[in-house]
Amino acid sequence: MGLTMRPLRLICRPLIMGLLLCSGPALSAVQIQFWTMQLSPFHDEYVNGLIERFEADHPDIRVKWVDVPWKEMEKKMLASVAARTAPDVVNLNPQFSSKLASYGALADPEDYLTQSQVNRFLPAIWKANRYHGQTFAIPWYLSTTITIYNRQMMQQADVSVPETHEGILEAAKTIKKKLGKYTYFPAMDGSKPLEDLVTSGAKLVNDSQTAAGFNTGQGREFFELYRQLYQQELIPKNVLTEGHHKAVDLFQSGQLAMISTGMQFLNTIKINAPDLYQQIDVAPQLGAQSGRFNVAAMNLAVPMLSRHKHAAFEFAAFVTNAENQMALAKRVPLLPSTKASYQSDFFQPKDSQAPKSLFEKARYVSAEQVLEGHVLVPPLPKYSKLRNSFVRNLQSAMVGKLSVDEAVQQAADTWALFLGDRS
Repeated sequence: MGLTMRPLRLICRPLIMGLLLCSGPALSAVQIQFWTMQLSPFHDEYVNGLIERFEADHPDIRVKWVDVPWKEMEKKMLASVAARTAPDVVNLNPQFSSKLASYGALADPEDYLTQSQVNRFLPAIWKANRYHGQTFAIPWYLSTTITIYNRQMMQQADVSVPETHEGILEAAKTIKKKLGKYTYFPAMDGSKPLEDLVTSGAKLVNDSQTAAGFNTGQGREFFELYRQLYQQELIPKNVLTEGHHKAVDLFQSGQLAMISTGMQFLNTIKINAPDLYQQIDVAPQLGAQSGRFNVAAMNLAVPMLSRHKHAAFEFAAFVTNAENQMALAKRVPLLPSTKASYQSDFFQPKDSQAPKSLFEKARYVSAEQVLEGHVLVPPLPKYSKLRNSFVRNLQSAMVGKLSVDEAVQQAADTWALFLGDRS
């Protein structure tokens, strides 16, 4: 027995060692967890393709993808941080990202990316992901609102799309008088009221972000515009209680002349209201002056709790490179955060040719706005409280509970308390 086993051991030992050596990279590969917001199942092919290509180029890294429903992301992320089980790469919006950054919960991309990698991104968008001088996330995909309007309704009333916020009032009067319909629904949900304030020409905060910037003549003009629209019944009464979804319903039912929304809404109209779709056109962001176009960003962040930050940032940089962002933009009506993407004919009319479709026109308008625009509502401490205070006082002025001066002053006083408190 001993004579037969010894040669067998001599043969098997190098075979086993060879197998161990060959399997070394797989055994030593790190696994990172990647959380996205509601991309599955519609974008499974895209995300899984990203992961497959990344893993082929990085055999020492494995990526586990977890898709989280939009409404659950903040709760799940906070719970994971508290339990010290946070993902390695996570898809977040800037306001929630900055909230986590204020707790020191996110790693700084500039500590892990090269300068050339940082320089790939649109400067204004990269700058928007800074809190107290520190970068907290990598920009991923962008969106910007455009004006979608009912061309037939505007022609019947003989009005044009307003170029300023003040022009909304005159257009609203004319359309209400001639057609008995509404021109505009100034949604109060999300960051929209704050974004509209800035596009009107007012400042949101002072330069040091320690006090409100809207306690000025321009800020009071904005409050007065909303007060007049409401008091003269030029906007629906339920603007106080319902948001963007109601504006969508009114526009699709032909009760609203125009709506501020992203270009992705065009497909919704085409499906839900094909007859209306034949009567609509697009224009730049309502009331925005050059350079004041608002851009919304979605980010990729790496929590400080990640044990594999270098691998996590390697993957985040791969997901957000120009090639992969371009592939995403061709799948869905979103916009890249990388400079190189906008050199493509996909975002610029070739040889001054007219757009071939409404979708193409909307994409060209949106791309131009992104190149000129900014994230108008920067990361702010206690953002939800600031937003709620602003909206509450704006609505108080609209219904006549407070004068415009009182409403602006009360909002500014509240902002001074929250912005001045750095605890």
